[in-house]
Formats: sequence, C-alpha cells, structure tokens
Amino acid sequence: MPDDDVIQLNVGGTNFSPTRLTLDKEKGSILSRIAQNDPSVYGEAIIELSPTNVFIDRDGQLFAYVLHYLRNGRLSLPEGFRENSRLRDEAEFYQLNGLQEQIGGVLLNLQSLRPKLTNGGLSYINSETGGYITLGYRGTFAFGRDGQADVKFRKLHRILVCGRATLCREVFGETLNESRDPGGADDGERYTSRLYLKHQCLERACDTMAEKGFKLVATCCSGANGLAATNHPIVAGSITGNSQSDLINHRNCGDYEEQRWAHYTEYVFFREPQTGFCTPSPRDL
Repeated sequence: MPDDDVIQLNVGGTNFSPTRLTLDKEKGSILSRIAQNDPSVYGEAIIELSPTNVFIDRDGQLFAYVLHYLRNGRLSLPEGFRENSRLRDEAEFYQLNGLQEQIGGVLLNLQSLRPKLTNGGLSYINSETGGYITLGYRGTFAFGRDGQADVKFRKLHRILVCGRATLCREVFGETLNESRDPGGADDGERYTSRLYLKHQCLERACDTMAEKGFKLVATCCSGANGLAATNHPIVAGSITGNSQSDLINHRNCGDYEEQRWAHYTEYVFFREPQTGFCTPSPRDL
C-alpha cells in the first residue's frame, strides 16, 4: 500500500490513521473531500498540515464512532452511551447523510415508545427521560446523653423526593416510599412533593442520582443559627429558678442541642433527555 493511501488525522488532539478508501466511503461528505484532496474543504476547523496530515477541530472521542460507521456502514454504540445529541452534531458537521439517517431513524422509533413505569421499576425502557428531581431533608446532630460534646452524629429525619412522579419511580424504584402519594404507573406528567425514601442515607441517594445520569445544579439550606425552637423552655422563658446551674443543665440537654442545630437542605438535580441505542450483538459486527 502506498504511503499516501493512509491519512493521518488529528481530531481534537486524538490521532487516527484511516485509509483514503475508508474516508471516501460516503461521497460528498467532508471526509470524502479530504480523501480526494479537495482544497475547498479546508478552513478554520479543518487545517491541512501536509498532503497526508490533517487537523480537524472537532471531538476526537466521538470521531471514533464516526470512523466505525464508515468502516462498517452502521451505527454501533456501547451500552449506556449518553452523548447522542453531540454525536448527531458531529454527523451533521461531517455531512454524513447516512449516519444522520441512522441516528434520526432510531430516535424516531424510540420517541414513540414511552417507558412503562411501575413502583418496582421499569417494565420496558429504551430511553431516559429528562427532568428535575429535588432531594430535601431536615437534619441536625444527635447528641449523647446529657449533651456529651464528644458524641455528635448526623441525624436525618427523612429524605424527601420532589419531581415528576414517573421520573422519581424510574430513578429510585423500590427504595421510594409512596404511601403518602399512592399514584399509579400512568401518572403521566403529574408532579408531586409527597414522596420520600425508605432509607436515611444521603450519600446513597446521591450515588443513585449520579448512576442515573443526574447532575447537581443547585442547592439551598436554611442554616443552623444556634437558636433553639421558640417553644423550648429556655426560649419561652419558662425555666423555674435563676441559678446558673439550671441554665447550664437545660442548655446541655440533648433535645435543646438538637433543636439548636436543626436545619433544612435541598439539592436540585437535573438530567437531560437521553435516547438509548441498542448495542449490536457480536454476530452483527
């Protein structure tokens, strides 16, 4: 094979070495014009370093899937692929009409298939719906008996879940308690703020959100200002006696300390809508 039959492509810092024949698979595309040494293809995003060395200012990781399409003639993506919209942008840039049609055809088919959600999870799903989910909790510190200063643990009363009912079920499945909002699988676009988790582990809830593709976009907290609730004896002024020991005993009691450090926090998570692709079996490759 002559040396000029292999083209060195630097796509966003990632190097590829395809043949001209591979790049020329889809006539009229940007890559086909590069393979044919068409000078009109070069510009700000495509720079010719030499007749067999070209720099393309695009996503190098996604170009691997583009190159796989040119070699095999079909779209093949790994399980859990989450860059579908960006890959479609790459196909449009390279003017690969065949790749755009394959992506568009799969998207069109999956849009007509809405996932069926149950309290136990998904009975069928080919796509991930997007949206916001808010996790909220009221917490404090659990103090030891007699206000022992060296025994302080985080204490969460309940982790609340707010958002679209079907999306919350999709994410949390069996760990979601729906006793306060007994909806059904066909809730549609109904939103609720009456769901909560069966466990009280905040990190576990955040891990679940991350595994499902959610990102933290906002948070707010009431903050612990060091004041007890207004109905506490110290604040209400119902302490009998003015001795310093009485005040210290009340201040050091566990209930008072827990109310002093009580706070409410909310975390807002967001996931963009994603459409999944079926990974071909080894026999199809």
